[in-house]
Amino acid sequence: MTLFEEATSYLEAEGYSVVTADRRSGLVKAEKAGIGGMSDQITVWCPAYDDAEELRRNEGTLLHRFKEDSRTDGLKFLLVESTHGLSAGFRPQARAAYDVEVRVPIQFFDSPFRWDNAAGKTQGTAALELRDAGVAAARRRTQQPYERVSHGQEGPDLLAELERRFAGTGEWQRPIVLVTAPAGSGKSMLFKSLFAGLHARFMAGKKQQRRGRRPLPLLPEYLSTANAPALRPMVDAFMQTEYARPTNPAAFEWMLTRGYASWLLDGLDEVISRDPRFFEYIDDIVRRDGHPRILICVRDSLLGTSPSLRDYLADAHDQIDEYRLLPWPRSSIADFARIRLQQHDQRLLSVVDERPNLMALCGTPYYAELLATHVGDDPPGEVPDDYSELALIEAATRSILRREYDEKGLLSDEIGLEDLLELVTEIAVEEVSDGRDRGVDVAFIDEWSDLYLADLDDEARERIAGHIRQLSLLRGALEQNRVRFAQDVIFEYFIGRRAIALFPVSPGPFERLLGWRRFPPDSIALRLLSHWITQHGAGEELLLRLTQAAGHPIAFHNMLQALIALPRCDALLREAPLERQDLSGLVFTGIALRDVSLRGANLEATRFVDCDLTGCNLADAILAETVFTGTSHATLPQAGFGDLARFVSVRLDRRKVESADAFVQHIVAKGGRARTDDPCAAAQQLTGVFRKFVKPTGQGRRNWLDAKAVLTGKRYIDDPAALVTAVVQAGYLTPARGRARYERTTDDHRYAEMIAYVKDRRAAPGITALLDAVCREPGCTHAPGRQLAGNP
Repeated sequence: MTLFEEATSYLEAEGYSVVTADRRSGLVKAEKAGIGGMSDQITVWCPAYDDAEELRRNEGTLLHRFKEDSRTDGLKFLLVESTHGLSAGFRPQARAAYDVEVRVPIQFFDSPFRWDNAAGKTQGTAALELRDAGVAAARRRTQQPYERVSHGQEGPDLLAELERRFAGTGEWQRPIVLVTAPAGSGKSMLFKSLFAGLHARFMAGKKQQRRGRRPLPLLPEYLSTANAPALRPMVDAFMQTEYARPTNPAAFEWMLTRGYASWLLDGLDEVISRDPRFFEYIDDIVRRDGHPRILICVRDSLLGTSPSLRDYLADAHDQIDEYRLLPWPRSSIADFARIRLQQHDQRLLSVVDERPNLMALCGTPYYAELLATHVGDDPPGEVPDDYSELALIEAATRSILRREYDEKGLLSDEIGLEDLLELVTEIAVEEVSDGRDRGVDVAFIDEWSDLYLADLDDEARERIAGHIRQLSLLRGALEQNRVRFAQDVIFEYFIGRRAIALFPVSPGPFERLLGWRRFPPDSIALRLLSHWITQHGAGEELLLRLTQAAGHPIAFHNMLQALIALPRCDALLREAPLERQDLSGLVFTGIALRDVSLRGANLEATRFVDCDLTGCNLADAILAETVFTGTSHATLPQAGFGDLARFVSVRLDRRKVESADAFVQHIVAKGGRARTDDPCAAAQQLTGVFRKFVKPTGQGRRNWLDAKAVLTGKRYIDDPAALVTAVVQAGYLTPARGRARYERTTDDHRYAEMIAYVKDRRAAPGITALLDAVCREPGCTHAPGRQLAGNP
């Protein structure tokens, strides 16, 4: 794209109407409505000179052009690739005589932050605080090993890898980098260190007049000023907060697609869960002409709990490069100990070297920090030989609250530590029970504080309640006058405490507690519950509760995740009502699933890690991004799969399989049995198109989709566009007026036909006629026969 084309499209994105666009002379004039009925005008000269010498030879010509437009109002710019070659007197003369400013692209197109060159002189913003925190973090961070999932590659430090990628000038083949990590893995440390480094590099390059991408961070903090808890309003809030001058959303998007900005998103798991159009906006940007670069950091559990994220990964997998943070090895733990404890680093290393369970636990940076705090005391805290994750979290939580007494004046004779723990547990229960995930109203905290502080006078009660609202365990929520827990690990610990208290005595409240939201497979709440049930031999009681909760999907899901964490849970699973249940996102690890029936279950994003699947019944199950690794992969041929009518995709160790035919071939190669009669290529292509609008469960996925996205994915026929045209003619999709996208039918009858075809492969007459028109196989019926994979 030439400077002339860039200037024209940029001004249009900024809301200007281009009134003159003379490509030959490189002159662009534009205007837009201003204050008081006036118009804001701008004139830009974009001469197409080949080199600095030619630019210098034409200085006189340029000054003559400026003179011809000397009576034109508004801002005036000469836009050149480089000022190299201009004479010393040209710029002062252009400015003094004709009000023309000379700019290079990065000066003209970049939208500066209000704090770029005013550190310490401007009010702090979220991006400024992030930059400052990143500068500090870079001095004390430990390398974070990673896996590049799509390539199966591992490396020593993800920060160095991302800095290398963002510093490169070549086009990214996949414009989105997705970073996933378990809770406490240092994802935020990585993000702020990356932003600080990218911003410093960008500012240095801008000072040298080099083109570059300004890093644009999007954080939860912008939700407080957004007019809705969604991505687009957050972008508006970001621009109003950070930019030094008013900027249009269209200009924000222009900079992303034209190489002048990179977009970095972190901590938006809540927004992803609440905004159904989050990924539609992302997808709209990446599918435009241009070369955007987008980084999205999320907790890895979101892959199992967020249907919108799973759907986008399935639909746009060719646009996404996924990285996963790996646990620290001992060398990283040693580096952390030297940075964190300095001359006392051996206190931590001696503890973990003698206790393999703690060595594994400290592979997660958050736990390493908790243990460092514990052993860093003088004298160091005692660490029993059987010190567990749960004991570490409980000790750390009590330690944090004890510091509140010393630092904030909470007096033990006014509210004891055990009472404070119970009060914080009530806050956690209130947060989990808020169906809109908004956090806890401070009025709720005040009410409960009054109960625990009833014997105090009003002044003392208000003072202590104020301290409780400001506990370091809590942070401000997205809405005003609301708070939420600062760390998911601590929040889930308190939920686990309450679950244990309710389990033996209150089945109804126990089910309700676990029925508010799905907890991730690695949730400390569920692990705490599993640990207690194991200690008390209460597995049969949990199975009874699970059976009673079969009609309540969220509670059932959480109880099942707790049950499959029990030692020797295989016998319990054979009695559990698992058929046709939603088991998506669960993780089965090291379990013998012989004679366990998962018939008809939803296994989207479910992981089977080192399980024995011999004799396991998976007939009619939804297999979509379902993972089989280790022993689970090896024993697949001994499982039963039925006709694979609801097969979408699986991952077999590192290999992704996206067709039932390829899956059956793999099973046969591994010793399984199969008889195949696949749907024809046209039928499989139609299934792929319909699945973009309907989930394998038969639930709606979306109402519309970008036209390019409808055509993405595996090709079964030579011309998928011809099939989409036939789908439109048959009335199942409708082109949106004035927009390059397709909308699903609003006709209930046709929509029901789409659902039946996706869910059960039942082809209505209209679908059969559609396939007859597209299929090139003579006499084809388009329908599959039985496809029996593995052992029945």
